[in-house]
Amino acid sequence: MAMAGDRWLSAKAAERRARTNIRYQTGAKALRSAWRSGATENGWALEDWWVPGVDALTRALIEGRAATSAYAQLGRERAESGHGIRATLADVFTLHQQMASSDRPPAPAIRALAQAWAAATLAPVRVMLCADFASPAQLRAGFIGLFRDALPDGLAVLVVEAPQPATNSEWETVTLLLEASARTPSVFAAEAPMARTSPQRAVALVRYEAGPTLRRAGLKSIQLVPLPRDLSAAGALVAQAGKDQD
Repeated sequence: MAMAGDRWLSAKAAERRARTNIRYQTGAKALRSAWRSGATENGWALEDWWVPGVDALTRALIEGRAATSAYAQLGRERAESGHGIRATLADVFTLHQQMASSDRPPAPAIRALAQAWAAATLAPVRVMLCADFASPAQLRAGFIGLFRDALPDGLAVLVVEAPQPATNSEWETVTLLLEASARTPSVFAAEAPMARTSPQRAVALVRYEAGPTLRRAGLKSIQLVPLPRDLSAAGALVAQAGKDQD
């Protein structure tokens, strides 16, 4: 009898799991359909829009699971498919506009997506994006650690600021920087991270003569500060560049 009871309980548990899976699959399908409709209204072609990360993200959101890795997957796949960071971010905002619980993605989601997009796009020059806010002290320590053995000639710290009037997105500065880096990756210092220092400011290391190239690539509100050969003095300038100006 115990075995029969166990089998009955196992059958009921399996049935509940099946109903739950169907509910999740139905919810994910509905969310994906609404997202797809919003994306096509915004100009996406259906054959370009779907990637496996779309399914991974909608399923994670419907099931209430941590979705950071799914956002990262989507960012990486969008980059590998040749889609720009602006379109990629806008499409995720479109997704959240279809959800009753939130009309914008949480900051950790955007960070994961942007970092994964940057990692895939800038892999040839080994430049990374630090999407968390970096303090001046962190910038200095990271710079000195990176160039402790040798500081290359001709480097400058690039400061990118939000255009005025500022857009309604706190990610506009990073978007502009990533768009420019995708168009002109060779002007950025290899293995040196880009970093956000505030919603309105981001910094990176570039070749000093890169100013005209970066402006043609769409960066208008920028400063270029040439770095001295002395590592400590250069680190101090990098830290200073990360401070918001009053």
